[in-house]
Amino acid sequence: MQRKVRKPRVDVKKFIHNNSSTILTCIGAVGVVATAVLAVKATPKAIERIKSDSRKNHDGDPYAYTKAEAVRSSWTCYIPATIMGTSTIVCIFGANVLNKRQQAALSSAYALLNTSYHDYKQKLKELYGEEAHQIIVDSIAKENCKDVYLTSVGLCSCSTLDFEEHNPEDERLFYDTFSKRYFESTVNRVIQAEYHLNRNFCLGGHLSVNDFYEFLGLEPLEGGDELGWSWEDGLYWIDFAHHKTVLDDGLEVYIIDMEWLPTTEWDCE
Repeated sequence: MQRKVRKPRVDVKKFIHNNSSTILTCIGAVGVVATAVLAVKATPKAIERIKSDSRKNHDGDPYAYTKAEAVRSSWTCYIPATIMGTSTIVCIFGANVLNKRQQAALSSAYALLNTSYHDYKQKLKELYGEEAHQIIVDSIAKENCKDVYLTSVGLCSCSTLDFEEHNPEDERLFYDTFSKRYFESTVNRVIQAEYHLNRNFCLGGHLSVNDFYEFLGLEPLEGGDELGWSWEDGLYWIDFAHHKTVLDDGLEVYIIDMEWLPTTEWDCE
């Protein structure tokens, strides 16, 4: 007997709540066009009404009206366009307010998650020592290694950071715990990337996490421009923890762990 699969029901209220900012933005965009169309359509009617009232008030002269008389004669023609324009403005401002609320909620959630992670990591080190923390990180790296296809990433964009000829034999396999990515590079280039990241941080006071991956020659993270570090957090140097682990097959992996995770409140502009 063939069983019928019921289609999942669409929660309209939940969909509207989750996409309210986008919906209002789209309505606002449509409202801008509709306002222009209504205003254009009302103009010929308004001109005829102005001329008609001018003939009555100025002995048949259709062009003798004043500006005040023109406004009094034609303002009712633009009521639909005015209503549409006002509604459009309300939608645009409403979308902006909702977007700020969503960003604030996201920032609060991320800050809470970041705080919880730091508390967990510190308590783990306090109860079981630094070695237990490294064992957990190593285990995660080993699990991810089975599913990741390793490729050699080109570092042409970072060629200016090299002061000697690159030797392929110096390349090592690295694992970045924040982006959960493997990549091949040299110890020298990784250290230079961390140095130039901190140099720019000290000079500018804030930067995004994608700046770090750009120095490493890696592809930027999706949403990485919204995550970063700032002096406003009382941070003036970005520390990185490094250690080497050996996988079950004997492959050596150099682990890069960020001591200070980037946040969504990094941009002070």
